[in-house]
This record gives sequence, structure tokens and C-alpha cells, in this order.
Amino acid sequence: MSTLLWILVVTLAASFLCSILEAVFLSITHSYIAVLKSDGESVGEWLEAAQKNVEEPIAAILTLNTIAHTMGATIGGAVAAEVFQSVPIGVFSAGLTLAVLVFSEIVPKTIGATYWKQLAKPTAHILRIMVVLMKPVLRPLNLLTRLITPSAERPTISRAELEVLANIGRREGTLDEDEWQVVSNVIRLDEVSIGEVMTPRTDMVAIPRDATIEGAQKAMLETGHLRLPVYQESLDTIVGILLARDVWKAERNGVMAIDSVMRPVPFSPESKAVEDLISEMREERTKMVIVVDEFGGTAGLVTLEDLIEEIIGEIQDEHEGDEPVEFRVLLEGGLEVWGGTTLREASERLEFTPTQEEEEGYDTVGGFVLGQLNRIPVVGDEVELESGSLRVTRMSGRRIDYLMFVPDPGGDKA
Repeated sequence: MSTLLWILVVTLAASFLCSILEAVFLSITHSYIAVLKSDGESVGEWLEAAQKNVEEPIAAILTLNTIAHTMGATIGGAVAAEVFQSVPIGVFSAGLTLAVLVFSEIVPKTIGATYWKQLAKPTAHILRIMVVLMKPVLRPLNLLTRLITPSAERPTISRAELEVLANIGRREGTLDEDEWQVVSNVIRLDEVSIGEVMTPRTDMVAIPRDATIEGAQKAMLETGHLRLPVYQESLDTIVGILLARDVWKAERNGVMAIDSVMRPVPFSPESKAVEDLISEMREERTKMVIVVDEFGGTAGLVTLEDLIEEIIGEIQDEHEGDEPVEFRVLLEGGLEVWGGTTLREASERLEFTPTQEEEEGYDTVGGFVLGQLNRIPVVGDEVELESGSLRVTRMSGRRIDYLMFVPDPGGDKA
């Protein structure tokens, strides 16, 4: 009878091992496999192949685990019948079930999921041997699996999961603040439209089609821009783009009209996602795109630099002056807000919630305030928010330059 007890212990141990192998194998990440491969570890290559063909190792684990469970139940019944005759069969069955649950499921899987990095290499070696030894059993099982799911695509990690991983990395110190910001910006690129990052029409620098090469040179030298849109009659009719190198080459060759050196201009709707436009600009090898509104008019322009800044943050050019500070705490209390701050950033910082129509209708907090007033604002105008009020403090013509946010007395925003 001691032999039966030993066999029962061995079957539980086999099930314990299978559960650990399963938990470790399913916990191993693609990034960890890449690290193993870069370190020259042979298990890295095997794990990569195994995760691409996950049916084989999983089938090997489940097959051995099922055999162990079946043998354990059978032998457990025999042990109960001969050794524990005085114990009711129901009590023995409940005890055996609890032992199997704890020692072959809960404990090993918890260990495997917690210490998967330490156990990854031995797990790979054991699984490799198991797959080879159980090949005759696995082959028909794999054929059956492929018949059931012949073209099933394995799910890939979602953007939401990537964002959670980035937040975990930031919290644990794996990513510093700048790295986390870059990763978060990349993940959200599909949510940001080019209308949110473009240079608006009112700030565009462009030259008329009838300008001379000398005039184009002067405009480029004064503004520091190496690319200028060319328009005919109005900014709604952009007909091309001038590059600085073409302009100076034309000047050396004695060319006077800009028509001969003007390049075709690409257009894009302002609703297009930054993510999509980056791919298009890379494929078309262009660095400037004219943004059009829903009526076909010119809404602004966007450069490759604008799109890159959406990922890594502001890039200060030599010719650019100091960029406006979007938020600045005032000594007298309150917060100074630049009118060009995006409505999304302003609503997050000032803790108010625009309606969906307002989010779709206004790109900047200045535009939002103008829309709330429904007229050209003057200094001193105020708009009430759920978290406080926004007061116009500085104007540039008809455009709001700066506002002052005054929080509600009961709020914590200052």
C-alpha cells in the first residue's frame, strides 16, 4: 500500500510541476525574450519559436497534467478503499480535492506567476524536453486544433494595455518622467488630430505666386523658415511650396520667377490623426502639409517637426523666440493661461469638462472662450466654469493672448 501512496504523491508532484511550467510560460513577455536573445541565450530563440507556436508546449503541459490528475484520482480511490476504510468516502474525496486544488493549482501557479523571471530558463529547458518526448501524442492534437481554428489570429496587446504598462514602469522607476511622457504620447497619437498641432492660418507665413526669387529670399531670411507655402490671390488657394535650397539655387542661375522652382503641395484634412499623417509624410518624403477645413479652405499648415514635437515635446529652433508659457502661477493668486493652449490640456489642468460639441468645435482655450462669449472679446470679459472663471487679460487684435483662471473659493486650484 505504501507503493500506492508514493504513486499518489508522484502524481501530485507532476501536476505541481505542470502548473508551475504553465504559469511561467504564459508570464514570459516578448521583451524578456528579446533580452535573452540579445544576451546570446539559446533559450531565447526557443521561447520565441514556442510562443509563435504556443499550441505545442501548452498541449504538452495539459496532457501530462491530465494524466497526473486521472492517475491521482484513480489511485486516491484505491487508497481510500484500503487504507482509510473508516473514513467516509465523501470526506476523503473532499480532502483529496482540496489537496489537489491547493498543491497542484493555487500554490504552483502563484509561484510561477510571481517568480517567472527566475524560473524562465529552467522552464524553457524542461518544456523543450517534454515537447520532444511527447511529440507522438502532440502531433494529432495539433492537427485537430488547426482544423478547429485554421486561421485564428492571436490577439495582440492593446493600446490601453500599453498605457497601463507605461504607467507601471513610471511608478516603479523603470521609466523616468520624460521617457514616460514620450511613450504616452506615442500611444495616444491616434487620438490627436493634425488640427490640434497645426500652425493656424492666422499665423502662417506664405508668399504670393507673383513674388520674385529675391522676395522669397527676404521672407525666408526674416522668418527663419526653410519652406514657404505659395498662394494665388488668397491663402485658400495654396498652389505650391518653396524650399530654401531651390530659391538660392535659382538666384545663382539668374532665375527671377518662383513658378519655375515651386514644388507640388500635399493637402490633408484637419481631422486626420497625427499617427496616420506621420506615416504618409514618411512615405511621400515630404516635410510640410497644408491642412484644409471641411469647406476646402486653408485651415493651417503642419510640418514634420510639429508632429515630432507631439511625441517628444517642444523643439526650440534658433530663429524662434521664447515660446509662450501655457500655465503660470501668479503671485497675486490664480493662474495665467496662454490662449493658444489646447482645449484638452486646459480642461485637464483647470478641471472643467467641455461638452462633446465644444471639444469638436474648438482647438484652443482662447477659441473656447470666444465661443462662450459669442462675440469678439475685450480685456476683462469673463467666462464661468464649474471649477472657477476665466478672465481675458491680454488681446492681440481679435485673438485672445492670455487669460487668468480664478478658482472657486472651495476648490484647490491655484
